[in-house]
Amino acid sequence: MTEPFQTVPRGDIQSGLWDGFCDASDQAWLWHRHDFQTVLCTWPGRQDTSFAVRETSGQRRLLALVPLHRVERRLGVLTPVSLLDSLGGPALANDLAGKTREKLLDFIARHLREMAGWQCLQVRLALPPMAPAWRGGDAPRVNPLLPLGCRNASGQTWVVDLRPGIGALWSKLEGRARTAIRKAEKAGVTIRQADQPGDLDHYYRLHLETYLRTGAKPHPKAYFESIWRHMAGAGLARIFMAQLEGEIVAAENFAVYKGAALYWTGAASARGLASEANSLLQWHAMQWMCQSGLDWYETGEAFPAARAGKLKGLNDFKKGFGGEISPYHRGDLPLGSLAARLFRCYSECRGSLG
Repeated sequence: MTEPFQTVPRGDIQSGLWDGFCDASDQAWLWHRHDFQTVLCTWPGRQDTSFAVRETSGQRRLLALVPLHRVERRLGVLTPVSLLDSLGGPALANDLAGKTREKLLDFIARHLREMAGWQCLQVRLALPPMAPAWRGGDAPRVNPLLPLGCRNASGQTWVVDLRPGIGALWSKLEGRARTAIRKAEKAGVTIRQADQPGDLDHYYRLHLETYLRTGAKPHPKAYFESIWRHMAGAGLARIFMAQLEGEIVAAENFAVYKGAALYWTGAASARGLASEANSLLQWHAMQWMCQSGLDWYETGEAFPAARAGKLKGLNDFKKGFGGEISPYHRGDLPLGSLAARLFRCYSECRGSLG
């Protein structure tokens, strides 16, 4: 029997066709876009392996997009290993009937396992909470990745409903957020869009300072250059800078697509933190979102169980802007027993991948 579906590498599909499908699918968001795969490949050890699925007969139309990257790691000193990482997960055409949808998901799962082989330790997928199919009151509460055969690894994220308007949003901010915003305004912090020569350099300087302070490994500058070029240049990201007495002390970058926004990246100097510039940046961005007609704003992953440390600080900051907890659906696709044993060994010896 002839297979009704076939895969096509992203590189073999025109960007306009790829993004046209992305625009039309309710399950797709910015992480599915053609150029975003290029942005993500600026991270060390990542190789784009994204693919589309199309019919093998009839109109041979596209039925699904799967953003996917192979991430190279090493087990110990010498042994190379990898994982397959899909930030976005499969995005299917809206009009697929139940049986066709089931067969398509089975086909995608089989293809992912074939791509993994025995050298890949994990296939992990995450659905974007701001995609129209996964947001709002009608969003599924059961992980949509389960029919793909994934094990549930879902978390939560903070989501702000922007539709009530600016006045209602201000009243929903937690008291500490309002206090921080007023402190920044009183200190003389001002906000502007990142649209001047040298702003990228300012941003990266703040990024390096932030990651040095937190002990994390900074991203390459090429990552932010790519965001500036491919995302901000196309209106898919909006970047704001905070100034204090002429000095850039903080900056935040927001992904924007399909009537929703996401707090993507942010950075601040010690002076920016002391003046609460980040809180004023958030409030300024939220007002801009309302004025631009956006409906939803994801402030970022929630860690409600955290009681101390960095995760609690992050959770409290994001929570302060009036959001409510919403599902963040994630899963991993079970692989063969050898791969599972290697992954457990790697996790125990070196910590989680990623």
